[in-house]
Amino acid sequence: MKMIVNPKYERLRSYLRSINVHFEREGREIHSGRNTIKTLRVDDLTLCVKRYAPPSLRGRLACALYKSSKAQRAYMAPLLLRERGFESPEPVAFVTYRTGLFRSSSYFICLQSDYRHSMCDVDALPPAERAEVVRAFARFAARLHEDGFLHRDFSSGNILYDRRGDRLHFALVDTNTVRCGRAVSIEKGCANLAHLSGSSAFFHELAAAYAAERGADADRCERLIRRARAAR
Repeated sequence: MKMIVNPKYERLRSYLRSINVHFEREGREIHSGRNTIKTLRVDDLTLCVKRYAPPSLRGRLACALYKSSKAQRAYMAPLLLRERGFESPEPVAFVTYRTGLFRSSSYFICLQSDYRHSMCDVDALPPAERAEVVRAFARFAARLHEDGFLHRDFSSGNILYDRRGDRLHFALVDTNTVRCGRAVSIEKGCANLAHLSGSSAFFHELAAAYAAERGADADRCERLIRRARAAR
């Protein structure tokens, strides 16, 4: 077994060592597919636990030889994001159980976010409220890209938001595909935005707001987003 626990939650180590057993017997399932996500309650905390499906043979070989598991990457990415001022649910631990030379199962554990909305909800908002959310999200996305972060699964369901006081706050989830490096170009940034879902009006507003934040041409950004969406 391989396990890393956030020092802040060291008191949960004994519980987390058997997270596979707790996952099978407890909690509420909130997503079922190739990967499964449940919420579990322990020590007055609500944990969000993602169990990753066993990797392919190629993936198992890569993890065994040189590559970190998805659960480990999902644990490390929020730490870096939060260190740089971006929101993501606080990571608690990741646990990998090995059942053979190349076979394993892995779990990523974080605190459950209390944000009530995702970007999936934006298109259904009244026009004025939608425009406010789009502008705030464009500032968030532009800052994220300029800081070198690229979330390769930048789908609407992986971007949560809520209002705190007089400001809208955004948080990234499912972060095992987040990469950090040089500032993301306008072309790659627009292609990243194309992963979102929404109407033509939504993308028109988003392109204009994102372009304004990055000092780019709005019409070009809209064309880049449209082209990337058509190619998907």
